[in-house]
Amino acid sequence: MDERGKVILVVDDSECGRIATERLVSLAKKGLRADVFIIYGVNVKILPMTPQEKEMKIYMDLGVKSSKLVEFYRDRLENEGINVEQINIIFGDILDEVLKFERLINPDLIILGVEKHNFLRGLLRSLQERLIFDTASPVLVCKAYEAKEVDLGKCAKCRL
Repeated sequence: MDERGKVILVVDDSECGRIATERLVSLAKKGLRADVFIIYGVNVKILPMTPQEKEMKIYMDLGVKSSKLVEFYRDRLENEGINVEQINIIFGDILDEVLKFERLINPDLIILGVEKHNFLRGLLRSLQERLIFDTASPVLVCKAYEAKEVDLGKCAKCRL
């Protein structure tokens, strides 16, 4: 029987969204078999006094940009043989939507990218931290990084 898991991939328009997608591709190449549910989030807040036509333009522009990025992520995953089951695009409170979706599908893993915060933002509990600790599912956190060349002959841990 070919049992497949369920993975929620939380992405956005940052480098961290791309890194999280590439980490999922890497896991799939190593044998992970799962149906993927993409949640693309934009944590946008529009002031209540914003004119309706300006608000509509903001959401239209975000919708066009989001659709293009989601297509990129979906194509990247499907080109590697990963089944993308569903895509959700969220404008607003991403955390609540991820938590609702988690309760709905009960995933085996949630993958998300995170950015390093500056000191002021670090004082506040970030969306990523809340997602990590408020979900019942395991969470794989992917950070942006620069690959480093490692000389295995000089690495004490690698020689053990």
